[in-house]
Amino acid sequence: MDSAFFLTSHDHEKELPLTEQQFRDLKRARKRLSLVFAISHKFRLVMSNFALIELQMTELGALYVSKGDVDAIEQLKPSLNASINNYVLSARIFTSQLKRHVQGCLPTERQLIADLSQAMDTLYQRSFAYRFVDALYDYVAYYGLSCHAFLTDSRELSQKDGISHREYEFKAFIERDFIGGPADFRASVLSETPQRIDIQLLLSEYNSCMQVLHDKAMAMTKQVAGESHAQLAEFVNVFVSEFGEDYANVFVVHKTHSFGSQVYDRFPISMYVNNHNMNPSPQDSV
Repeated sequence: MDSAFFLTSHDHEKELPLTEQQFRDLKRARKRLSLVFAISHKFRLVMSNFALIELQMTELGALYVSKGDVDAIEQLKPSLNASINNYVLSARIFTSQLKRHVQGCLPTERQLIADLSQAMDTLYQRSFAYRFVDALYDYVAYYGLSCHAFLTDSRELSQKDGISHREYEFKAFIERDFIGGPADFRASVLSETPQRIDIQLLLSEYNSCMQVLHDKAMAMTKQVAGESHAQLAEFVNVFVSEFGEDYANVFVVHKTHSFGSQVYDRFPISMYVNNHNMNPSPQDSV
């Protein structure tokens, strides 16, 4: 195949030639870095959905305590259910694709992939929250509802100055009676499910499991991510030093001169060099 390989600006105004080996190296580095970013992004999605659940719980609790607008309460309830369902969906996406992403970065490191599989199996065995949320995915996919009951409680607290005030607590629950029988919910998990599950406590424990898997995967891919980032950054910097900052949005192109000089492959690299997806995760503030 009569081919040309080069770096180019977004609008194709500038070009810088590459060897075929450089093209292959950049393509591999970009793939690996995109997979590491995917791990981080999908974990962030889980934690962002949890933060939204907590926010809606706070809003709903305030409405219950103040005996606020009934219509507002009834509108917020399905929104909370939707947020919980989105959380469960994002969690399944993260866990189901995690090993594939790590393996794509480290295709020859079979032992590391086996270690990650073992870590997932161990967390599943040790944590009821992990097992329940994993089973909850299939349930909400069919039936939708994931929150069945609410409870508002209060207690009077005395301060040092003798003035007392009332503190309120608002909780949301999954009720075992409302998730049906073994035909509707994974039987092995249903058999160990209590009558009532505090949703925030459940998801908080599940978050801890996701944090363990995220940290393990990121530690495994840290070296290859650093090497890939450095490789992409080097070529972006060469292009920018040649043509200026106005052309910092760099793409890699493989063009074949057969059949009318068509673009056979084209992908961006600057977006991976400048990606801020690797900053500290929102778990730090959850």
